[in-house]
Amino acid sequence: MTHHFHKGILFYHEAAGQGNIFKELGQVTENLTQLCDDLTIKLSKEEGQIKSFCKEIAENNHVSTYDVLFILGGDGTLNELINGVVENNLQIPIGVLPGGTFNDFTKTLNLSQKPMQASQDLLNSQIKSFDILDVNGTYALNFAGIGLMVQNAENVQSNQKELLGKFSYVFSTIKTVSNPEIYKYKLTADGKEYSGETSMILVANGQNVGGSKIPLEDLSPNDGKMNIFIFDNQNFSIINDFFKVKDSMNWNEISDSITHISCESATLATDPNAKLDIDGEILFETPVNIKLLKDQVKLLYLDINNQ
Repeated sequence: MTHHFHKGILFYHEAAGQGNIFKELGQVTENLTQLCDDLTIKLSKEEGQIKSFCKEIAENNHVSTYDVLFILGGDGTLNELINGVVENNLQIPIGVLPGGTFNDFTKTLNLSQKPMQASQDLLNSQIKSFDILDVNGTYALNFAGIGLMVQNAENVQSNQKELLGKFSYVFSTIKTVSNPEIYKYKLTADGKEYSGETSMILVANGQNVGGSKIPLEDLSPNDGKMNIFIFDNQNFSIINDFFKVKDSMNWNEISDSITHISCESATLATDPNAKLDIDGEILFETPVNIKLLKDQVKLLYLDINNQ
């Protein structure tokens, strides 16, 4: 066990977990109580409660009473906690337990995709600082994007997602591809201008999006750079190929239709305005200003190289 904490809090959402949430809570707390002496469990019944609690911690000067935060939930729930921590400047490490459909950032943290096993992984974890994206004042740990990925998300009905899980996105794709929206875009990245037409733009900080790994091995969520992928080809097949490529060796096979930009800041405008997906939440439309903020959050990370 690498770290031991005095007092922690575990946030969970009613819809979190991949089975019986109360059974999973019992399983994960058995491990988490080995990490900290005093563990509080707090249910998030509706959106915004986690952010409000983070604000209470900061305003009541109770930061010292908690030295670790745990979250059992999907990418959207994790995004709310990240925003609460960053907005209130809480320098408290976060332990992430997967409780959603994709759990993209737990893969980046080298954690298991099962809550109980992930809680066991945390027993051997280290604290590591990670970058975040600032998107018009909203923070994203993993990604922001426009185009087909937003169309897909909007096509998935909530009850369908609960029944079908990841496969619901596959069925949604069939409907989306038949009529993809095409946007004219103007992008300025670190002072350099780009323009053209696209069906999707992905701005990535993490290494995994939509359950798939981005096929470039040198991408890092703590290198001070964000990675922008502009899909120039209007055919969906190139996007499908992008997420099927397993490593950088095959990158050249598809890169002719994809513009890859590594930068610290960018502005993006589209015609027509495009809805923006931020870590699984559709919050606002273009135009947007995006900045990479280095070393903004501390996360519990499993170093698989030293196992």
